[in-house]
Amino acid sequence: MTAIDQHAVNGLARELDPIALESWPARETEALDGWLLRFTDGFSSRANSVSALAYRGSSLERSIAAAEAAYRARGLTPQFQITPATDPPGLEDMLVRRGYTHRTPTLLMVADAAGVAGAVDVRVSSSVDAPFAALTREGSHSSADGDERLSILARIGHPKAYVTAHESGIAMACGASVAIGDWASVYVMRTTPSARRRGHGRRVLRGIADWALARGASRLYLQVDESNVAAQALYARAGFREAYRYLHYLAPAQTRQMPASGNNITL
Repeated sequence: MTAIDQHAVNGLARELDPIALESWPARETEALDGWLLRFTDGFSSRANSVSALAYRGSSLERSIAAAEAAYRARGLTPQFQITPATDPPGLEDMLVRRGYTHRTPTLLMVADAAGVAGAVDVRVSSSVDAPFAALTREGSHSSADGDERLSILARIGHPKAYVTAHESGIAMACGASVAIGDWASVYVMRTTPSARRRGHGRRVLRGIADWALARGASRLYLQVDESNVAAQALYARAGFREAYRYLHYLAPAQTRQMPASGNNITL
């Protein structure tokens, strides 16, 4: 990647990361040295990790240790989200030295809403109905994981849409969107297993794009695991392209306590 390309990537991340942060609210947050610690139920990485976008601390090691203590006090694994906009730039190297390992990379993809939109028969609602909730739980790692995502969606204060695609009166696929300024998200894309590869996901994306344009948002973004090749193919066919990648770093399972400057620092 050229220096000019990297500059553009960094700029987009600085623009989008705060929007993505605001549109996926954790149940509890805590400010720490310019970072935002997010705590929910431990399933969604974005709702259970440190958003490190503006560091104002004096000791990176002490700040990391304080964040670790806050997560462990809530029974959660300490976790940091690392993106091209992460501050300070040395945070990732420090986490690796402390034994952190990362999950599968996440791709952030973007598209022009006008290029995704199209006349389509879908149901768009401002509130969750039973079919949307059932599809969300069915397509999540567990029912509890699905419930956490539904609770996050319920907390969103910005304009939002819940979109479902039906066949013979039965909901086959769903997705959600949150509009902030010129950007609208694509969240919780789910298709019931028996109905996959029949165009229902594409219908949901078109419905989200139509809704976004009506709300004044001309650009779409979504996050998808690098390992989810099928979903990436769907999004690429709809007009999305990869903008940048980010990682979630998790603390090692076992840590030990060492005194440093009179404080107990978790290493």
